[in-house]
Amino acid sequence: MFKKKEFFKIYLTSFFLLIIIISICVAIIYEKQTKDSNQKIITLNLNTKVEDDLSWNFSTINNAMEVKVGQLYKVDFNVENYGSKKSSGKAIYNVEPGKLKKYFVEIDCFCYKKQTLLPGEISTYSITFYIDPKMVNDSRFKDLNSMGISYTFLDSKNG
Repeated sequence: MFKKKEFFKIYLTSFFLLIIIISICVAIIYEKQTKDSNQKIITLNLNTKVEDDLSWNFSTINNAMEVKVGQLYKVDFNVENYGSKKSSGKAIYNVEPGKLKKYFVEIDCFCYKKQTLLPGEISTYSITFYIDPKMVNDSRFKDLNSMGISYTFLDSKNG
């Protein structure tokens, strides 16, 4: 059989190997969870509307885009005053599902300011945003694959 000294060496070696194996497993699990959260991709559907009282066209080139959670994006919107008078509008937005609004982080948006266009004037407005990575840890959105953002320009008299 084993002597006490040999048994102690085997025990100590086994203990260190066990610690190394556990450490590697923990590192692999952590890396996989981090990679999964950073790789979450959501289809963002963009919808544009204009109130009937405002003679504007309002659109974006991409009505849908694949966005990676945590990555910064900039989206341009084209706006045209096809009316015969100078007019002003202010945009509001809505996030669907509504509970996602806290995770949709706008860094810069034309919707915070009143916009004025001369007759026939065409302009480009933009938003800069990201989807907060904390969303990945929210169990309500575990299976979320898409979300929608609707921007509506209101006549400044109503907005």
